Amino acid sequence: MQINLKPIGVIKKSGKNSEILIYSEFEQVIRNMLSRTGKTAVEGNDVLVVHKGDKKDGHQLQVSRTTLLERAGNILKVGRMKADDDSVLDIRLDTDIQIHQTNVRGH
Repeated sequence: MQINLKPIGVIKKSGKNSEILIYSEFEQVIRNMLSRTGKTAVEGNDVLVVHKGDKKDGHQLQVSRTTLLERAGNILKVGRMKADDDSVLDIRLDTDIQIHQTNVRGH
């Protein structure tokens, strides 16, 4: 089985940190993160980034946890990631995953 996923952005190294550029047609992803916090900013929250790199370990995807430091439009400045020029397939607040796990266990 083969699944084709369209990247929603790209990861770039930026000094000691990394930047995630979310493509304009996927800016709704950022708005969804904002609405989940109930705040106008998500800075300081941990995020999970699903990305595809050219790793030679046999894994097609990687999931990285990092801290969102700053948002400027569709550019997210995050803590250091072991990724550069990787395609971003999804990004979520870490609390979204924890909420989902709690709901599944409580079911």
